Order: sequence, then structure tokens, then C-alpha cells
Amino acid sequence: MGFFDRLRGRHRAESRAKKRELAGDLEKATELYLEADRPEEAVRLLLLRADAEGDPHKRMVLCAQAARIGEGTEAGDEALKRKARLGFDVVKGAQGATMKGELVRVAQELETAGDWETAAEAFRLAGDTEAEIRVLKEAGAIEQLEERLHATSAVAKKERDRAQLLRRMRDLDSIAERRLALKAGSEWLDRERDEQIELEVERIRQKLVAGPVLELTVHGIPTTYVLGEQVTIGRARADIVVHQSGVSRQHLRLHREDGRALVEDLDTRNGTTIAGGARVTGSIPIGSGLSLELAGQVPCRLEPVLASEPDGPIAVQVGGKHYVVPLGPLRIAGWLLTDAHHGSDRFVVLRTLDGRDPPHKAGYQLAREIELSEGDEIRDGRDGEVIIAVPERRAAPSLG
Repeated sequence: MGFFDRLRGRHRAESRAKKRELAGDLEKATELYLEADRPEEAVRLLLLRADAEGDPHKRMVLCAQAARIGEGTEAGDEALKRKARLGFDVVKGAQGATMKGELVRVAQELETAGDWETAAEAFRLAGDTEAEIRVLKEAGAIEQLEERLHATSAVAKKERDRAQLLRRMRDLDSIAERRLALKAGSEWLDRERDEQIELEVERIRQKLVAGPVLELTVHGIPTTYVLGEQVTIGRARADIVVHQSGVSRQHLRLHREDGRALVEDLDTRNGTTIAGGARVTGSIPIGSGLSLELAGQVPCRLEPVLASEPDGPIAVQVGGKHYVVPLGPLRIAGWLLTDAHHGSDRFVVLRTLDGRDPPHKAGYQLAREIELSEGDEIRDGRDGEVIIAVPERRAAPSLG
């Protein structure tokens, strides 16, 4: 076929294409414009068809065809941009684990198409800050770039502060200053929620030792202590619980007056009797030892732990269990243990007496006041004997 024949064929195809376009048959008109070697017209119609298409995926296909046909032309570049923007809109509206990867892919397409600002937004949503800043530089978006750099700097500072706080909380926990650790974590959480800090606060709080009943191994001997200036014995809401129906909810109270250890029946229905049958009324001294019976059915023996110290800690045997009740701070070596509260938290505090050196734990000398936690081993020197060991609580048995 000669040159003029081909030229006439193209004219005829272009004429038919225009008629098809006027008739509204854009798909056939597109084919005829391509046959007439008029790609710019084919791209124009493909983009018109994309504008009229309701399905975003079909619109993307039409834009992709237009970009391929018009490659290297202004119209083709515009089609490529429109395809990438459509892809961005589709991915933004989607859900699922692949969203981040799809956002990066779409962002790269937008960058290739020269749509810098939309590409920067896509990279931002994908969490790729480095790529976002690079694209904003390419776009010459100075104001946006400055804002993003400032925000990135603020985020980085916040992450540094957060990491530093978590390290400080763990360091304070390791040297037994748990109250300071909880205070630091709570101050952050008062400003904003943070799951990792919440978990660290809860971890420290869960391992704290709280009174009044306290299990300790002292000089290698496991002992149950009951802390407090006064201690109650009863069936419920008492410091020492005795599971016997005849025992009142709060049956006995142990306390001190003028340095003497006393026991008092709390006006109970079934009463308390001394060996021999005399009923206890008011407060009576424990002295060198006292055998009682609660509600006529539960034996209870009270006596000084050391006979040579009648005003020292009291040994209590009741309900088949043994307790040591100091009725005040518990003195062990050169330290005092007390049950304390701070807000909603409860602690067993170990204080070093004046003139004595603070204790050691894990090779570190501790502060003069610390809070005990599960697993602590308190020594009288860096490599000294373990004076106080706090056992780990046993996990509840599985029901499954």
C-alpha cells in the first residue's frame, strides 16, 4: 500500500472515530483513533471514559491504558498521575495487613508520575518518614518539609523520652526503689496512654510485696509475719483469717500499750476463753504466754518469740498455722520493715536504722529506704549473707 493510500485510510478512520464519538460509542471511537494514528485523541477518550466509570478499579484500568498509549506525552503523564491517585484512594479505603505494602507501592507510582505531594502523603501513611521527607524535598514543598521535620523531631524526642523512662523504671526496680518507678510511670500515663509503660507499671505493681501478711525467709528460715501496730484475728476482714463458722468476722485484737503486748476479745457472740474456762473481757496482757480458745472450738496460742524479750514480737499459733506478729515495725538485722501505703499502692518498706549501712542486692548498695518485691535477696554486704529473701508467689493452678 502506498503512502497516499495509508494517509487516506487514516483520514477515513479519523472521520469514523469522530462520528462514533458524537454517537456516544467512546470505546469504538478509541479504537478508530488508534487506527488513525491519533494516540492523543485515544488518550483523551480513555480519560473521559474513566471519568464516567463508577468502579474505581475499572477507572484505574482505563487510566493505565491511557498512560501506556500516551507514554512520553503530557497527556500520558497526566493519565499516569490519575491512575496513581486512584490507586492511593483505593488503598486508603482498604483494610488489612497488606495496606502498608500497598501504600508504599502506590507512593512509588505517585513519585514516578511526579505527583510529589500525594506521594509524600502516601509515604507518611505507610510510616516511611525518610521517603516522605525525600519526596517533599523533590517537590520543593519547603513549608510542608519544615513542618514535617519539626514533627519528626518531636516524635523522635518523645520516643527517646519514652525509652529513657522505661530504662529508668527498670533500673529503679532493680535497685528496689519501686515507689519512684511507679511514680515516674504514672506521671507519664497521666499525660497520655502508652501500652508499654502501662505494662511496665503493672509488672512492677504485681510483684510488689504488700502487707499485712508477709512471707519471708529470714536467715534461711521461712516465716509468716503479720505487720501493723495492731493485728486482728477472725473469720473475715481480719489480718489473720481462721475459717471456722463459730469465729466472729473480727474476733481478737492484738496491740500494745506502754510497751506491753495485749489481746482483746472484740465483744464476740461466742467469746474467747482462757485455758481453764475463764472468759476474756477487755484487754489482757500476753505476758510470757497465753493459751486461748476462740468460740469454744479453735485453740490459739500467743507467746513472745523469745522468752528473754517478753515485749518483743509475738508468736501466734491458730488454725493450724504459725505467725510472727511484731505489733509495730519488724526489726531484722539493722533494718525495720513496715507496711505502708502510697495512693492506691501498698508496700512493705525496708528502712535502714541510723548508724547502720544500707543493704545490698545483686551487687548494688541500695537506698536507705526501699520497697520489697518478689524475688528480692537482701544482703548485709556486697558479697554478704542473704538476710532476707522474698519468695516468688506461686501461680494459680490451671483449671484446663
